Amino acid sequence: MSVTGVVAALEFEARCLASPSDGSLIGISGIGGENAARTARALITAGAGALLSWGVAGALDPALDCGSAVLPSEVLRPAGGPGGSPPQRFETCRAWRERMLAALQGHVRVVSGALLSSAAPVPTATAKARLFRETRAVAVDMESAAVAAVAADHGLPFIALRVILDTARDSLPESIMRAFAPADASRAGCWRAWALVSAPRDWGSVLQLAARYRCATRSLRDCCRHADPTRCIDARAGR
Repeated sequence: MSVTGVVAALEFEARCLASPSDGSLIGISGIGGENAARTARALITAGAGALLSWGVAGALDPALDCGSAVLPSEVLRPAGGPGGSPPQRFETCRAWRERMLAALQGHVRVVSGALLSSAAPVPTATAKARLFRETRAVAVDMESAAVAAVAADHGLPFIALRVILDTARDSLPESIMRAFAPADASRAGCWRAWALVSAPRDWGSVLQLAARYRCATRSLRDCCRHADPTRCIDARAGR
C-alpha cells in the first residue's frame, strides 16, 4: 500500500486528521495552488506514493449545507486562456473514492460530482451561482487541482476530500477574504485575528462563520474517523 501524502492548506484542517498510524505524511501548504503544488512535490520527495487534498471548501450547489462532505469524481481547473476555453480536468482514483464513499454512508452526508479549484477566493453568493451555472461543479476550493496536477505529472493516485464551510447562499465580507488571501497565507494567526476584529461591521458575519467552522471541523473529524482517508486503494496497482 502506498504511503499517502496529505496536503492541507490550514493547520486546523491538518489537526482533524489526528495522528495517522499508517506512515502518512502531512504537509500544511498555506492557501493557494502554488503553495499546494510546492507542498505536494515535497511530499513526493519525502516518499509519498499517493496524494490526498484535504480540508474545507465553499459550496456552489445550493443543495449542500455546511458540514456536507465532497468526494469529487473529478477536479476542474480553469484553463486561463481565451474566454470559453474548457477547464482542465483531473480524475480522482475511483477505487479509493468508492471505498471512502461506502465508509461514510450513514455517518456524514457525502456527494460526488466535480470540484472546482479557483485561483482567487469566491466570496459572494452571486459569484458562486455563476460558477455553478458555468461549470456544474458542486464546490470550490483553491488547492485541489494543483495537487491533482502534481499527482498526474508523477503518475500517482489522487483523491480530494473537502467539507463544506460556507454555503452557496453565503457571501463573505472583504475583511475575512483579505485575512485568508493567498498572498497573506504565511502571516501569523494574530495578524489574521486583527484583520477580522478591525472591521466591526463584519462581526456578525465573523460569528456566523465561526459557527460554520465548528460544524465543518466536526465533519472533517467524522470523515477521518469513519473513512480512514489516508488508506489509498489504487485499482491500477491492484491495491
